[in-house]
Order: sequence, then C-alpha cells, then structure tokens
Amino acid sequence: MKNVFIFSVLFLGIHLNAQDNRFGKVSKEELSKEKSLINSEASAEILYEKLDVLLELDPIEKKFIVKKEVEGRIKIYNKDNTPDKFLNREVSIYTPSSNREKITGLRASTYNLVGGKIEETKVKGSDIFTEKNNKYWETQKFAFSNVKDGSVVEYKYTITSPFYREIDRWYFQDIVPVVSSQYKFIYPEIFTYSPDMRGEIRGRSSSNTRPVSNMKYNNNIIEHTYTNVKALDREPYVLNSNNLKASIRYELMMFSFPGFITENYSATWEQIGKDLNNHEKIGKQLAGNNFLDETVLSIAGQHAGQLEKTEAIFNYVKNNFSWNNFNSIYAENGIRSTFKDKTGNAADINLTLVAMLQKAGINANPVVLSTVNNLIINYSFPSVSSLNFLISVAEINGNLYLMDATEKLSKINMLPIRDLNHRGFRIMSNGTIKELSLTNYALSNIKKIINCSLHADGSITGTYFETKDEYFAMSDNMMKRRDAKEFEKSYLEDYSFDVDNFKIDENPTNGMVRYSFKFENVPSADVMGNKMILNPTLFTQLINSNYHYETRNYPLEFGTAFNNSSTIKIKIPDGYKIESMPQDKQFVIEGQQAGYVYKIEEKDGFIILNTVEQVAQSILPPSYYKLMKEFEKNQINAEAQQVVLVKI
Repeated sequence: MKNVFIFSVLFLGIHLNAQDNRFGKVSKEELSKEKSLINSEASAEILYEKLDVLLELDPIEKKFIVKKEVEGRIKIYNKDNTPDKFLNREVSIYTPSSNREKITGLRASTYNLVGGKIEETKVKGSDIFTEKNNKYWETQKFAFSNVKDGSVVEYKYTITSPFYREIDRWYFQDIVPVVSSQYKFIYPEIFTYSPDMRGEIRGRSSSNTRPVSNMKYNNNIIEHTYTNVKALDREPYVLNSNNLKASIRYELMMFSFPGFITENYSATWEQIGKDLNNHEKIGKQLAGNNFLDETVLSIAGQHAGQLEKTEAIFNYVKNNFSWNNFNSIYAENGIRSTFKDKTGNAADINLTLVAMLQKAGINANPVVLSTVNNLIINYSFPSVSSLNFLISVAEINGNLYLMDATEKLSKINMLPIRDLNHRGFRIMSNGTIKELSLTNYALSNIKKIINCSLHADGSITGTYFETKDEYFAMSDNMMKRRDAKEFEKSYLEDYSFDVDNFKIDENPTNGMVRYSFKFENVPSADVMGNKMILNPTLFTQLINSNYHYETRNYPLEFGTAFNNSSTIKIKIPDGYKIESMPQDKQFVIEGQQAGYVYKIEEKDGFIILNTVEQVAQSILPPSYYKLMKEFEKNQINAEAQQVVLVKI
C-alpha cells in the first residue's frame, strides 16, 4: 500500500555497541558519530526503525482493529547528499469513505550537538499538513527543521486501521545503510496469517504466545529483526528493485473461533480465477451489454479480418475513453456507465474493451496482474490482494494480442512499463485461469546520427539527431505528457555541454519521436604537438559498466527487445591525416540474445563510425547476467578505442 524505494542490499555482520532505541533518547555518541560503520561513504543511515502491529478487539466498537506504531531515527552525515525522503517525511493513509485509517500521535524532532549539549528542534503541529491525493488516499507531510551535517532526526506516529485482511508490507532495507530494523506482529490466535517474504537475505525471527486478559484466546507474537544491512548502488535493468529487498507482508488465511464460526480465506490461483469470473465487478460485467451492439457493428463491420476488427475496436476505446488514473481489477462504474460517461478506472475501461471485442466475435478475456510498482506476483502465495490492474487479451489463430486501453499511446502487444511485470492471469469465460507472459514483442529502435566538424583545437561543431519508435517513443511521450519541462530538463542532463535549437518532433501517425539540437566548439580531442587523439564515439561513449555484481538471482528487465544504432560522421580538419584507426569489432552472446557491431572507416575526408547494439528479448533470465556483464565489458573496450590524426 505504501510507496516503495529502489535499491539492492548485502548483509554485513558488524558488531555495534548497543544503542537506546527508545523514542527521544538520542545520545551524544550518536550525534558525535562522524561516519557509518557499515558504509563510511554513506550520506545518512537509519540508526533504527521499527513497526509494531497490534490486532485487537475494540471494546467500544466491538470489532477488530489494527494499530500500527511506527518509529525511526536517522543519522545525517552529509545533508546535501541525503535523499530528500529522509529530510521531508510523508505518511500515506487509506481513506475510502467513512471506513478509513487514521493517524495519531505524530511527533518528530531534529537533534544537534551544540556546545557539548543536545539541542532539540521539534516539528510543530502547524508545520504538518495534510494533502488529499484522491478519494482513496491522503498524505500527511512535514519537513525536519534545523537539519545540519551531524544531525539526528527522529519520528513517531500511530496508524489505526479497520483493515486487517492484509497487513502492509514492511521493508527491512533502504537506500542508505540500516543499523537495525524491527518488526513485531501481535494478533489473536483465532486468526491465521501467512507471511509473504521477499529478498535474498534473512534476519532473526521468533514467535511465541501470551494470554489476553478477559479473553478466551491467546495472542500470537511474531518478531523479525534485521541488523547492519548495507545499501548498495541502484542496479540497472530492474524495473522495481523493491523486488530484491528483504520485506514481509502478512495476509489473513483463516478466522476460527471454536464453537462459533470458521471462515477460510486461503485460496489457490484456480479458485481465485473462478471467483473473479463470477464476481459482479469482473466476470459478470461481460454478460448482456446489448447497448454495445450498434457501436460494435459500426466499427467492426468495416473490417473483414479478426485482427483488423480487434485493432479498430481497441483504437476506438483507447481514443474515446479516459482513464481516471485509478488501478483496480474491479470495475467501479461498470461497463454501462463507463460507456456512457467515457471514463473509469483500469477495470472499467479494459472490461469495456473485452465486452466490445466479444460482441464482435473475438475470443477476448480480461487479464489481471500486479503492476511493476506493486511487486512481482509471488506464485507460491496465491492472493487476490496482490493483483491491482486489469488489461485485455484477444486470441486469434492461436496468437495472443495484449492490450491496455488506459494508455492512449500504447499499441497492441506494446504495453506501458507499468504492465510489464513478468506474468499475469487470463480469466477464461469458463472460470479457469491461465498464466501468460506480460512482455513487449515488437522490436524498438533508437537511432542516433551525429554530423560534425573537428577543429584544429580539438573541439567539434555539428548537429545531433535521435529517433525513437515503439516502446521507447511511447515511454518518452508518456513522461513528456506528465511534465514537459521536467522531461526536457532530464533529457538534456545527459549532455555535459550547452546545446542550441533543441527540438522535439512527434509523429503520431507511426508513433515515432525525434530529438535534435546543435552544438558548437565542444572539447573532444586531445592536441599533443603535431598530433590529435580523438575518441570517435564522442559524447555517446559507454564508459562505465551497468552491471555491478558478479551474479544476480533476478532477471534482466529491458522493457523491450531493442536495436540501438548510431552513425557518427566527423569531418577531418584541413592539414591533418589519419595515422591510425581503431579496429572493427563484432561479438554476440550465447543463444544470439545480444550482439554488438563497431565498424569504422575513412571516406572522402570523413571519419565514419557505425555502431549497433541489439538485445533480442525484453526479459533475460538471471543466467544471462554474467554473459551480459562480459558483453558490456567488450562494448566498453570497443568504444574506448582512439583515432590518431597527424599534421601533414
């Protein structure tokens, strides 16, 4: 339910002196600490954080509620480099209608050591404000005051919730080192919860029971403690690194009070499929819908083939209906209201698409999935609550065609990044469920062209063009649509020099996007006496590896199969000739899943370099990690080659 952060971790066995983790008991030793013992370069570290979850019977309301007490203490070593989320806290709570979560007891302070004494600066109530995100969520926000290098910040709050079917996921790791992370869950033994654990490292766990006064049952007590966890750099080719983190979530499997009632909530994926097919807001939405007949006939009647009909109906829904940005596998408005009002949540819109396709005689079904930011589905832990999005699929002549009509820039079998979470479940009309792969099959291209002149002082002047299509164009356009100025700023940050006449040209007909700019007198070659040494890849050179580990147990997620090519044409300055040129390079990895070509020549007074990098699949299994690491090392070496020019 909560926002998540992206990183990978290792477990480090370092002995630290015991610290007082009671709220408000910040010590001079903590304030005097100059660096993390886990990672001496860390800008900050979590000294301790803990979550105490208590499920208990409310004596007044006569119903069970969940109380979640959260505490944390963070040491700031370098304020300027500390991630913003540690200096400005946000606490999100679920607030649908009157049955909502509540936050109480929010306290926060900054501590500094001034003249040998501890000085506390409290966050005032007037500095805490509430932001209504939408009809389901609101966020309380505040900023720590008087934070300096060496400060310690601390916070504490309690969330009371009526929702106990699922206990929110707790992450034991973060983007800075964690000295101690503790989790305690206390609940009546008449409830049976199962843990959904993630990550490759484990902490200490324990469980016991204790009696509850005036009650005919005991409480179960489960505790997890992780210590001295080292945060590492973000690993690329992971769409959501939270999948790599050690974390835990509890879900209710059964409620049983002897002699009164037993309710079983555990399920199999097969049972979940049947339940969703029979659900009023999913499967049963697809029955009837005669009001769609006329519209479907007018659209599909213009096309003979099933694929052409599918594409026409998909484009109609995509272009005429607006997504309200709510994820769900359940229709909120229903197909009739969605068709009338032309807006709805993800299930509303894509169920409308499925219904229209079925009306046209297409074998179409809903597909339920977990979005990328919602973590990969744990297939060994069947849970409907792990599913949070619904798209559509059509089967034609044995081929599957995936569609997400919530995104106007998408195409058939070209899904937005949020949907690309490995596997989803196709809900068949007979109530069975089938796994299917969530991937983009189309090859996406990036083409770069640089035309420039090399000057005698080693600088270059010229033009740059970059064209993207398919998935890359869709992703860029989605980001640009959200914030055009921020997108342009982010794009140009990749270049360490000033550019002129930056332009973005879109072609909605074929979905391509083109970027262009001019550059002038950009230092590029080293002039040494009568010689000039130039790297012909210029500012496109791959220098640093994206693969940080020796091995990884998580797939390589590229988002799409791709072809990344560049053509660089450099005019040789008057009075110079080439003394030596780089060697052509070409290599592929096992299974032809990736390949690279580096080809260079001199022609008509120009140095002409062509490079091509290609990856054949949008996802590669972990066994390819070492192969891709070596592949990229070869690419780095190829692009490190130099041209030597000498005065005539």
